[in-house]
Amino acid sequence: MAALWTGIKRKFADMKVHRKLVAVYLITGLLPMCIMFTIFYTQIRQVLMDREIKNLQGAFQQTADALDTQLALYQSMSDYLAFNQTIVRIVKSENQNSYDAYERIVKEFDPLMDSLSYFYPDVVQTTVYVRGSVIPHGEYLRSIEEVTEEPWSDLTDNAIHWYADQEENLVSLVRSMPYLDGGQGGVLYIALDYSKLFASMELAMDGDLGLFVYDGEQLVYETIQNVREQKAELHFETFLEEKQKDSKEYVTLEHALLQNGWQVGCCMPKNQMVSPMQPILLLVLVIWVICAVLSFLIIMIFAGNMSVRIRNLSHVMAEVEKGDLEAELPVTEQDEIGDLTRGFNHMLSEIRQLIQEVYESRIRQKQYEMTALRAQINPHFLYNSLSLINWKALEIDANEISKATLALSRYYRTSLNKGKNMMTIREELDNVRAYLEIQEMFHDYGFDVVTDVSEEILELETLNLILQPLTENAIVHGIDRMRSGRGKITILGRLEKEEVVLCVEDNGVGMPPQKAQEILTSRSTGYGVKNVNSRSHLQYGDAYGLSVESKEGEGTRITVRFPAVKRDD
Repeated sequence: MAALWTGIKRKFADMKVHRKLVAVYLITGLLPMCIMFTIFYTQIRQVLMDREIKNLQGAFQQTADALDTQLALYQSMSDYLAFNQTIVRIVKSENQNSYDAYERIVKEFDPLMDSLSYFYPDVVQTTVYVRGSVIPHGEYLRSIEEVTEEPWSDLTDNAIHWYADQEENLVSLVRSMPYLDGGQGGVLYIALDYSKLFASMELAMDGDLGLFVYDGEQLVYETIQNVREQKAELHFETFLEEKQKDSKEYVTLEHALLQNGWQVGCCMPKNQMVSPMQPILLLVLVIWVICAVLSFLIIMIFAGNMSVRIRNLSHVMAEVEKGDLEAELPVTEQDEIGDLTRGFNHMLSEIRQLIQEVYESRIRQKQYEMTALRAQINPHFLYNSLSLINWKALEIDANEISKATLALSRYYRTSLNKGKNMMTIREELDNVRAYLEIQEMFHDYGFDVVTDVSEEILELETLNLILQPLTENAIVHGIDRMRSGRGKITILGRLEKEEVVLCVEDNGVGMPPQKAQEILTSRSTGYGVKNVNSRSHLQYGDAYGLSVESKEGEGTRITVRFPAVKRDD
């Protein structure tokens, strides 16, 4: 991912300014406009859909309640007939063949049954089917033996049962007659017109939708409204499938009828809900396209103008690169490119002015190089002179003079280090040993030197001349001031967590803690230790350098830390 991002930044950095401006416009202008249009469209579509779903839920609830009310009306009518004592007396009459029985049927039973068809046009048939002997009377009073093939012919419970037959265009209400032998003596059958019963559902709902009445998975009624190409997709099986999976493409609603347990369901495609909004969205899209094209033309003109001015400046720079320092670009604009052009013209003027100064400085540089060469010759003369003294001392068996001469020669050779600022720790130890040999002779071998340096750090890199000033400080401020006892200088070296730690200890007179801290600061009168600390900070950073520990009468310990780096030959 990081490599991809780096590649994109590199490619963008290498693009021409004209293309960069166009790319920035596309990213910061056109892209946000696309995002805003998408958000606007999505939000408007969602608001519209929520409103349509709410309207659909209200209309659907009213439709289901209206159907429930109709069913409740017919169930109340069935209660009236099932518990009517007149009907019970007529049906249970022992002498149905008498004229009195016939007269009661004609005067009481027939008007009662006829009134139902008059007041309830949806009622197609009302019949009392009697178990046992009965004289049939029209369609109102019949024997149960005539309908033994019907599933409800052996009905004996007191519940109300509903049956729907779309092919016969009938919806039937069937229940037992409770007062006829406790429900065993007969069945009340009321047949309703299928189309008229559900006609209100088609009138109450509007839109591209499917409306269903069902019992479990058994379809009772189905209507599909205003749907053309989606018609095949809004059948009852589709409704059941979309309801089960909580579809994102359809809105499915469901309501249970209180009277008979039937379910009323509705299925509507979501894309049909937002179709009225399409003209408005199209208008917004056209306006957005016009704005995008105009802004693109403006940015192209602006970018082209900037690109031409930058190319002109680049052309003048190319001429200067070829050596034409008199080339200049006239400028009148006060913007950033104008400031850049004026700055370039001023730079050319400064270059022409400095050419002479540079020429003169080169002459002075040659003089400095000659001086440096002479400085390099002087150490060779010193080494040759010390070598001559050494040979002369050996000729007269002056071994102490020879030893001192060799130590002094080795000290200067390692100190000068061919003009280099860095050396290995091994070379630094050779330097300090040579120095200490000379000091031991000066002090008539009045102190001891102990060196304990780990082999693993000898080839690591260090600043030159960091141990010699520390040992000199130990001799001058520690050993030389002792009034009794034999002096001792210890040089330690270890590797600790990828850091080199070098220590110089002495058993001299020591110093107070306050003075021990001052020798590393500007208040110190000494130069060597402070110089080592400053050089360490410059080379390695403030995290590294010297630390001083001292106790009066016991001695001083100076520690220098720096990163462990192997010398690169």
